Amino acid sequence: MERSQGPSHATLAGRLAAGGTADVAGAARVLAGRMVADLLGLPADGPDGAFRELFAAGERLARLALGTTASTGLDPAVVARARSVVADITAGVPHAYRTAGPGTLLGRCRELDLGLPLARGLATLLVIAGTETGASGTVRTVALLHDTGRQRALLDDPSLLEGAVREGLRVATPAPLIGRHVNRDATVGGRRLRAGERVLLLTYRATNGAGPFDLDREYVPETRQLWFGGGRHLCLGAAVARTQVARMLATLLSDGRPYRVVSRRAARGVLVPAYAELAVRLA
Repeated sequence: MERSQGPSHATLAGRLAAGGTADVAGAARVLAGRMVADLLGLPADGPDGAFRELFAAGERLARLALGTTASTGLDPAVVARARSVVADITAGVPHAYRTAGPGTLLGRCRELDLGLPLARGLATLLVIAGTETGASGTVRTVALLHDTGRQRALLDDPSLLEGAVREGLRVATPAPLIGRHVNRDATVGGRRLRAGERVLLLTYRATNGAGPFDLDREYVPETRQLWFGGGRHLCLGAAVARTQVARMLATLLSDGRPYRVVSRRAARGVLVPAYAELAVRLA
């Protein structure tokens, strides 16, 4: 992560230390794009604009899913638009598939002889799953820590960082609902679910049942970190997501002073709840 994100974090910390204002939401989008590119084996050292566009392309693709949760079929026009976005996202995949190192996702796909079509699909999935949810969880945790007034406690006791990350992701729940198919007949909450039926799991309701953001809250076993899914569907990037959030909090507090949110604006018409802007300045 330091390889792809370190310079950007240093720039962000320097701007804040000098008395400037930083848009954490904008920075998180660039950082998420760089991280995903690095994992795939694509160039991760280009200008910020390239990674803003990668993130925006992922948002456009995810936005096409809005309104389709009630059906397992897709309108041909939606499929055509999705294919156009995927072509933009994966334009550099064929070259990376041939040349990326074995420590990258595309390099591993090549070594396992999975084929370019599957590699393209995995790259597209990673852009969606690794950018929007990661950026959302990061920025909303930054806002939660500010809004609850617990920054000074974290500055005084850095060991609380792990709990801050866990609580931020629990309350924010970047994947607020998850679709699943019923494996076998079952009764849940007095309702009969039959094998083959499609259900939506309201993860936001499940994880927030433990209460509001609390920096001192211990791990809640009942939630089992459901914001990352569960079982064989557990998010493979869970450790990366936690590190992203922790790294951003460490950067914002690296000067030893709390930050304050000077303006914020919610993102509209998006699949994953997020901030379009979250401007902060050191106190």
